[in-house]
Amino acid sequence: MTPSALIKSAVKKNHVITVSQERILSVIGEGLTDANHFTRTLRLIRLLLRTEIDQQSIEMRQRIDTIVHSCDRKLPIEQREAESTRLTNDIRAILTRANYAELSESDLQTAFTTQSLIRLNIQINRKLWKRSVIFARGRHFTSQTVSAWFGLRKKTIKLEVFDRLFLYVEHQRKPNTKQKPNAASEPPSFYVRLFENIPVADMEMLFPNCAVGMHNLDKCIMFGPAIFAVIGISAGIRASWIALYSSARWQLGIDTAPPDVPGGALAAIGGGLVALIIWGYTQFSRYQKMRLKYLKILADMILYRMLDRDMGAAARVLDEASEEESKEAILGYRFLLDGPSTVDALDAKIESWLQTQFQVEIDFEVDDALAKLDRLGIASCSNGVWTAKSPSALIPHLLTQWNALAQ
Repeated sequence: MTPSALIKSAVKKNHVITVSQERILSVIGEGLTDANHFTRTLRLIRLLLRTEIDQQSIEMRQRIDTIVHSCDRKLPIEQREAESTRLTNDIRAILTRANYAELSESDLQTAFTTQSLIRLNIQINRKLWKRSVIFARGRHFTSQTVSAWFGLRKKTIKLEVFDRLFLYVEHQRKPNTKQKPNAASEPPSFYVRLFENIPVADMEMLFPNCAVGMHNLDKCIMFGPAIFAVIGISAGIRASWIALYSSARWQLGIDTAPPDVPGGALAAIGGGLVALIIWGYTQFSRYQKMRLKYLKILADMILYRMLDRDMGAAARVLDEASEEESKEAILGYRFLLDGPSTVDALDAKIESWLQTQFQVEIDFEVDDALAKLDRLGIASCSNGVWTAKSPSALIPHLLTQWNALAQ
């Protein structure tokens, strides 16, 4: 499948709100008479949602600590496996709150089979993965000019690009046959990476356990001349090999008549072998240089597109989740203050405001926003119509929740 095949499918609008929280807060209160109480209300909403994210972060760190030190604590394998499953579910929940979407198996296969612009043949051993979480956020298309027909002509193609790509892989450990049946085996290793602006066709370069190979065209360019050289040299010294073979048969008594061996037969054979060795070493050196070139391309791809790794990547996602949750709740609450509204009307109003105010087009997740407002007691629904409390009436309610967290 070529990159253009991906473009034929319908492109959905992104759910992520690309406008920063600070820009939204700077204009969100325009037109409200009770601006001071509204500002205090927004601060409390942000604090409560951030506390929820922090609580999930603490639980994730505790699970990681339990898994990593399972041998020291002599945890049974079943308990460690349960903790690993819960950790994977926690990561999925945080990424969902940050408006990431999980890539399905069909999405991965499409990415793996799409021809990359970088001529690398990447092989991934997914059998070594015990668990994996692969999420992406935001997609856009970009144009790039590439060479074709060995540089004789150029063409412009469109590429689908992930704005963010999060990878979490738990590696499969080999079983230790010397351990007791009920003892905990060696703890797993984790691969956690966060990337930006990753072409879909190049995604397989970022996974662990990937091996770099050459395409068939590169193999033909490299080894084709070597094959013809071997054939040419072998044909040149063929007569010398035949003469030497006939001499050996006469020395062993197989043939009765002495052969006619030219004087330079041995020299020709030796020169031919030396030429083959030199040519073989030259081709091997070319192979090593091309392999190093490919590895450098792979290293550059990972280095310059990676935002963070391990706990740093997790911290970034937690911050993104906190910001996305706050922006959704703030927008939902602000436009419910204009009056009671249905879900569809509120969704259309928020999307229109973002388009007019910031020139961004998104698919606002109004259901998530209203679920947060309902959970915090900020808004309620009756007969399909949502109504929000006024800022002055809401502040005591939010302060009660905040004080309850501190106890």
